[in-house]
Amino acid sequence: MSQQAPLFLKRVLITRQAEQAKSFIAAIQNLGGIPLTVPVLSFVPAVNREGIQRVLEQLHTYQWIIFTSQNGVDFFYQWLNLLNIHSSLAKSCKVAVVGKKTGEALKKRGVEPDVTPEEYVAESLLEALVKEANPHEKILVVRGNLARPILLRGLDEKGYRVTDLVMYETVQNKASMTELQRAVEQADIITFTSSSTVNFFVDMMDSKQDWLSVINEKVVVCIGPITAQTAAKYEIEHIVPEEYTINGMIEKMVDYFKGNN
Repeated sequence: MSQQAPLFLKRVLITRQAEQAKSFIAAIQNLGGIPLTVPVLSFVPAVNREGIQRVLEQLHTYQWIIFTSQNGVDFFYQWLNLLNIHSSLAKSCKVAVVGKKTGEALKKRGVEPDVTPEEYVAESLLEALVKEANPHEKILVVRGNLARPILLRGLDEKGYRVTDLVMYETVQNKASMTELQRAVEQADIITFTSSSTVNFFVDMMDSKQDWLSVINEKVVVCIGPITAQTAAKYEIEHIVPEEYTINGMIEKMVDYFKGNN
């Protein structure tokens, strides 16, 4: 690998769930970086099987399905398969997604999103959706247990008939605490792809003396403004890409080191 590679020998800590980190790892390596992968969280199916089954068996009564994350798409289809419910039911609904990656996860399954906001946050999705959906239409919101309530609250306040369906839960990988603390010492760059990764990261670092001063000697990249707000709450200094995606984060890293060489 040439020393001219944009991230040559930069150690990049990836805190997101292991399965989702694969493309991130490959991109870092292609740019000459050294990925340090320590997932601070993982995702598991929600425990409310009966409630999920009851809603999914009534998919044909909904006019809209909203997916707030790529995980929501994955677990939605996992539950359909587990409960032996035909996925074509979902294709009879209009679909809104929070961002490009969530939309791509649907396209792989033959579903073209009807609404994708320009800015990949819940506030923008709410704004885009109210322009398309009629108040009398039934809306199903597919989400994880830690998703922000702003979308549900906003739709409810505007009079929409909304069903809140938690399909997966985000849990902390406490077993990786020692590994995480060691990786933080080695890292040049620390990446956060959600508020959950920040919260769990801080919880796992909190036992280490002066952890914040160590973090703030690194380059911290947050995927978007909501994740950045969470980092700011802990006084973690950070940068945010123009586009709230993994590719945007990588571009931001490259630009940062170009500007500081």
